[in-house]
Amino acid sequence: MNLKNLLDKLKQRWRETNQNKKALIILAGAVVLAGVFYLVLTLTRPRYAVLLGDLEPRDAGNIVAQLESDKIPYQLTDQGKTIMVPEDQVDEVRIKLASKGLLNGMGQGFELFDKSKFGETDFEQQVSYQRALQEELRRTITSVEGVEQARVHLVIPTKSVFLDDQGTPSASVVIKLKPGASLKPEQVKGLNDLIIGSVEGLKPENVHIIDTEGHVLNDFLKDSSDVAGAFGGTAVERQQQIRRAYEKELENRVQQMLTKLLGPNKAVAMVTADLDFNQQQTNTTEVLPGPVVSERSTKESGNDAGGGGTAGSTAQMPGQSVPGINNGQSSYTKSDDIKNYQNGTRVQSVVQAPGKVLRLSTAVVLDESVKNLDKTQIQDIVTAAIGFNPQRGDQITVSTMTFDHSELDLAKEMEQEAKQQDNIRLYLIIGAAAAGVLLLLTTIFMLIRRRRRQKAEQQLLQAQDAVVDEVAEEPPAPKWEIPPPVDKQKELKKIAEERPADIAQVLKVWLKE
Repeated sequence: MNLKNLLDKLKQRWRETNQNKKALIILAGAVVLAGVFYLVLTLTRPRYAVLLGDLEPRDAGNIVAQLESDKIPYQLTDQGKTIMVPEDQVDEVRIKLASKGLLNGMGQGFELFDKSKFGETDFEQQVSYQRALQEELRRTITSVEGVEQARVHLVIPTKSVFLDDQGTPSASVVIKLKPGASLKPEQVKGLNDLIIGSVEGLKPENVHIIDTEGHVLNDFLKDSSDVAGAFGGTAVERQQQIRRAYEKELENRVQQMLTKLLGPNKAVAMVTADLDFNQQQTNTTEVLPGPVVSERSTKESGNDAGGGGTAGSTAQMPGQSVPGINNGQSSYTKSDDIKNYQNGTRVQSVVQAPGKVLRLSTAVVLDESVKNLDKTQIQDIVTAAIGFNPQRGDQITVSTMTFDHSELDLAKEMEQEAKQQDNIRLYLIIGAAAAGVLLLLTTIFMLIRRRRRQKAEQQLLQAQDAVVDEVAEEPPAPKWEIPPPVDKQKELKKIAEERPADIAQVLKVWLKE
């Protein structure tokens, strides 16, 4: 069967179809074509990715003008602060914008030294090297997962053979995280090691990494008690570091517990500790009983025969003569015992280590969106977690406020939009596949129906031929007799009685029609 015959049969089939079926076929075809067109349009539509975010209106206007002049499709989100371009063109567009100096905060790395400047001073070379190193570190940091933007500030002292004190290099990094993202401790440690290894002579205590909210990200590396001598600096600085490490330990303990109870981003805990860093030493001496080393006992007894005047009388006064009174003899006994002990002594020296907790002040803020919130119960839990002691004058405050979830909402919206786009693509693919299967089934059904109709028609033709043959086989009527008229209804009734199966098949075909 060639194409021409197929087209002719389709045309003939279309002419034989009634008006209702034609309208239904046209409507189904239009729906299928519209679905296929929308599917192709959606699948060929580019996926947009963030080019730059958190832009100032002036910078965003300049970048949009450049994109329009280059005829690059773009989308504006977050009230015009974020510019999105097709995902496969992000890197190319950034390179073009950087070459034209439109990217704020994106400078040149070691490309600064691709072109040498005649007459450049040592100071200019030092500044160029510092700028290039800052940009190279910024590029590396922004490639870390979760980091959206970063700024690097380096202090590199000038080397000189005439100076004894060359200065101390330091590095400060400000990181802007993506909405809903956070850096793991191992990631922060990796960035800290990266910066230390990139700047000559840089010490770990001179590296400061913070986020845009002012949180020190690498503070736990300095406060780690597992490393000997981690608390450096002057005595006051060491005391502040110890106090902050203790406060952070309590804050993390409370925060982890509240996160498990209320969910993430539902509570904030801050602890202020008053520690006593005075070192006190108390010496105590105790006398212990010992053995007897020497003992002496003396006893004395005797008689005393003497007389005298009346005590207190004037007989003994000069110039007086009073007769004496004789009381007779008297006896006496005297005893004296002396024992010498060798006593022992015990000296106890108690040194109170610095860092005694004098008072704790704890503040916990809960999100008002949390349902069935019992502040009293939360306060009891936090009290037990931090070791609350009212005798020290400890204080604890638990309050509820409305939290700012703008960044989290933005991240959720972007994630939902991405999921919706993926779902739409999936539904379109499923719809197109279902439409294709439906169209294929409809075609197969029509072909099967057509074959059945052709078969029924052939059976009907065979039945008619059989009727004609039977009529032809009957003996001819005599010439002198006028043949009676043939009653077709009777003939069909007769055929139906003789061949009921064929007639039933023909009637089924007509009913389907």
